Amino acid sequence: MRGPNSPLTKPIWAAAGPFDRCLRCAPSAGLKPKHHTREDAISRIVDLTHILEPTQADATRRFAVTQGPAIAEPEGKVRPEGEWYIMSHVDVMVHVGTHLETPYHCLQEGDDLATLSLDRLIGEAAILDLRGAEAEGGVTLEQVQTAGAASGGIHNGDIVFCNMGPTGNFSTPGLQWLVDAGMKMMGVSSGGVELADPEHRNINHLVLFRQGIPLIEHLAHLDQLRQSRVTVYALPIPAKGVDAFPLRVIAVEA
Repeated sequence: MRGPNSPLTKPIWAAAGPFDRCLRCAPSAGLKPKHHTREDAISRIVDLTHILEPTQADATRRFAVTQGPAIAEPEGKVRPEGEWYIMSHVDVMVHVGTHLETPYHCLQEGDDLATLSLDRLIGEAAILDLRGAEAEGGVTLEQVQTAGAASGGIHNGDIVFCNMGPTGNFSTPGLQWLVDAGMKMMGVSSGGVELADPEHRNINHLVLFRQGIPLIEHLAHLDQLRQSRVTVYALPIPAKGVDAFPLRVIAVEA
């Protein structure tokens, strides 16, 4: 039985115009909006996602948006100013913005977006502060271990999010240590985890993907987190035969 302080029963607050409301006690849930007071609330939501801005159609990492009418309007119909009825068409290279990469990105038999287990995408996350880590060949094993200890330790089944600094890549031993500790999903604020050596591209991806571990790249706002352990929800669309896709990532602080 869930207690009053379990993640699914604690009040979560979000701005709602001039007032605040508890997301767990919204009228749609059949509860009174005033069931909890602001003083009772002990959860905080932080969006870890970059806003996607449309690009030019010929951009390498494109997110090109075009819009058109959803239906053909009857001849002579004039809509009031400020009103329209449109549909958007998006041409996207899926490794753009804050995005999740599945094992299918490098392994033909790996999980894609449709087969990736939801259990890997939701859970408790350790937040590693690696902003001060500088190393020639990627963040070192010792630097990862030090940051892991500062976060309260890496436990089996943890998600691990890394706030990166000038060294945006990982040494293979540092990454392997997180895998051996039981990490189930990884996320970084940088553009990847690969070794700085261009001759060894892909090795670190395989360290993760061979263990079924998905990777989120270009996380945002990790510096806004006040706690070193949070609950994370990272949910991409379940698209069959697709290796990666932009997604919304949120952290909930207890």
